[in-house]
Amino acid sequence: MDVELIQNQSVVLFRQLVGGVPQIMGSIKDLDDRHVYANEGFCARLGLKASEVQGRTVRELFGDELAESYLSQDELVLKTGRPLQNHLELIVRADGQLGWYVTSKSVLTSATGETIGIAVLSVDLHSQVNSAHAGLARVITAIRERIDWQWRVAQMAEIAGMSSPSLERLARRTLGLPPQQLLQRLRLEHAVFLIIHTSQSIGDIAAECGFYDQSSFTRQFRKVLGLTPGAYRRVG
Repeated sequence: MDVELIQNQSVVLFRQLVGGVPQIMGSIKDLDDRHVYANEGFCARLGLKASEVQGRTVRELFGDELAESYLSQDELVLKTGRPLQNHLELIVRADGQLGWYVTSKSVLTSATGETIGIAVLSVDLHSQVNSAHAGLARVITAIRERIDWQWRVAQMAEIAGMSSPSLERLARRTLGLPPQQLLQRLRLEHAVFLIIHTSQSIGDIAAECGFYDQSSFTRQFRKVLGLTPGAYRRVG
């Protein structure tokens, strides 16, 4: 273990804050991409013990193709010194269920200002939506039941029991994105489920999830998840 990194004051405070919060995934990595710390939420996502995560790299924990997306984020943060903030990503939990997380990453420095590692924090959005915002939760449920329908914001707002501007503000405040982008994310969520659990063709999945055509589906899928649908199927 990197003693200097794990004893860094910022790391100590980070561990105190996220150690026992199940809705939050927190981890610390050294400059060789080895995990020196992972909280309960992180370990639960992977279905591993903390001792099984410690010392392992992103590639060892998530596989080559998913790791490429995560490592490119790390590289940008380390190169620029600027944090990655509120990056929305879809993950597959240890139990096989899908979940949306908002991820932030920041450089860790020594007392002399030398870069020594990177801190990663991901928040599970599922608990936020279901616990605090019943109207938005109803919208999400309705969309999932008719994922291929050409939804309009006014229709979503009616289900939520509020005006379109109010739904817009609530969605942005809670999820960090407007209703139409929420619709796209839910379509991608269902697409990931079909890619992993069925043998349907990518074209059929695109149509079932309400995308205009396969090329637009592939483009949006890669933009959000960092992989093409075919690559994601190989990972799954």
